[in-house]
Amino acid sequence: MTPNRRHRRLFRGRGPALAAVLALLLGSCTAGPAAPGDQASGAAGGGGTVIYGATTDAANLNPLLANDGSSMSVWELIFESLVVPDPKTGAPTSALADEWQQSADGLTYTFRLHPGVEWSDGERFTAADVAFTFDAVLDAKTKTAYRTRLANVKSYQASDPLTFVVTLKQPDCTVLSQAALIPIIPKHALAGSKDINADEFGSSKPIGTGPFMFKEWLKDDHLTLVANPTYWRGRPKIDQWVRKVVKDQNVNVAQLKTGEIDYGQVNPEAIEALQKEASLNVQLVAGGTQVQIAYNLARPLFADKRVRQALTFALDRQAIMQAVLFGFGQVIDSPIIGSSWAHDAATPKSPYDVESARRLLREAGWTPNAAGILEKGGSPLRFSIITRTGAKAIESIPTIAQDMWKRIGVDVQVQLLEVSAFNDKIQRAHDFDAAVYSTVAGVDPDPTAMWSSKEYPNGQNYVKYADPAVDRLLDQARTVAGCDQASRKALYVQFQQAIADYHPWTFLYANQVPVVVNRRVQNVSPSVWRGSIPYIGWSAASWTVKR
Repeated sequence: MTPNRRHRRLFRGRGPALAAVLALLLGSCTAGPAAPGDQASGAAGGGGTVIYGATTDAANLNPLLANDGSSMSVWELIFESLVVPDPKTGAPTSALADEWQQSADGLTYTFRLHPGVEWSDGERFTAADVAFTFDAVLDAKTKTAYRTRLANVKSYQASDPLTFVVTLKQPDCTVLSQAALIPIIPKHALAGSKDINADEFGSSKPIGTGPFMFKEWLKDDHLTLVANPTYWRGRPKIDQWVRKVVKDQNVNVAQLKTGEIDYGQVNPEAIEALQKEASLNVQLVAGGTQVQIAYNLARPLFADKRVRQALTFALDRQAIMQAVLFGFGQVIDSPIIGSSWAHDAATPKSPYDVESARRLLREAGWTPNAAGILEKGGSPLRFSIITRTGAKAIESIPTIAQDMWKRIGVDVQVQLLEVSAFNDKIQRAHDFDAAVYSTVAGVDPDPTAMWSSKEYPNGQNYVKYADPAVDRLLDQARTVAGCDQASRKALYVQFQQAIADYHPWTFLYANQVPVVVNRRVQNVSPSVWRGSIPYIGWSAASWTVKR
């Protein structure tokens, strides 16, 4: 192998794992190792307990089996992967792998593992554990969502205890944010398991290489992790991390105010009141979720770009964001999230311009009838817009858009569907006119899954967007020689320009996540790239508790 790319980014002194989403804990009590200390507070230099108020329960602590945010907020403090995203840029940086090399043909990655890493039970971590993890993911009996991340892997091997080699079927620059981000599980603990899906490893005996270890889990009450005294980056400064069940958001807010919990998730409407609490530090972090109105391009009504543009121009997107997020968001015009290294700030912006919307529709041949509804060839400009129930902010968007579109003569019907019915219409039947839904940014900016013509009808390209030039751009960006970031960004800039010109969606807003933490907890560092909402668990090994 002739290496043409070498990375050495040691990321020491900070806990790699991530954490924090809306989560909670379950119902039978299981116990693990004793805690180093149970005090509720400690000197700023070390000790103490931090309590997270979560709203839903974890499902499983085996990281291969549970990728829901609730479970992730726990296991991301226990387990680690070969690489992790840089907390500022999302670019891959070292974790269990100190460095990696990419072959000249882009097909082979060689990972050099950090020496001396131990599992929390004292066993030595080696490349055999990485190979075992890949084996488990590819085993059809394992109920894991990670299997697709290895779809492009041709082979892999532990060539020696500290070297792991992966060979791809074809070049793919996303491998470091896909295969290399899979959390590693211990071979010695699970190789003999009769059923990894039911093994007590996932409920009471998780063993990881991360900064914290399992102590106990009383379902629907609390889950406790304790500092790993032999953690290879140094013992965490706090003694315990407790995940407390607080299902009611109002109770969650009240306990933040009283100090019964140190941090938790809150709805946008509570932010203003919490900002007035002297004991709380409130930050607004750009989130990874974007919301849009997607137009089904298979419908003749949306074949004319002028109609799609007019629909966007007629919407006061700032007002929509203010109404549903209380202003805690940002209007967007690009399919690539603003915090990504691939985002193009120069992507053309769509203004709120009702007169331009009317002009575009006139140019497209639409004229008002006696009732004020636009018609063309005797057919009204009428369509339905759907969204799912269960997401309070998104539920109200179709009605707001309906009112704004009515002002320009567009007749819109609103349908709220249960999640299963909505998913069936969007993902499988593709039976919809327009739909409001959210997308979550991945670590790598590659948007192939949503925008490649190959992803329709069985992928995430639900609107049947097809542009051969965009297909080529996306393919080129995934296979750039050496995966040079600047070269990839240049291609993604062209992609964003093409989407802005074609206008297949009305991009609405990106969310901002309120990070509310008691000021007694120090060294908290949010990062949208590292873990689950509220994006702070990744730095938990560095936290201290002020007396």
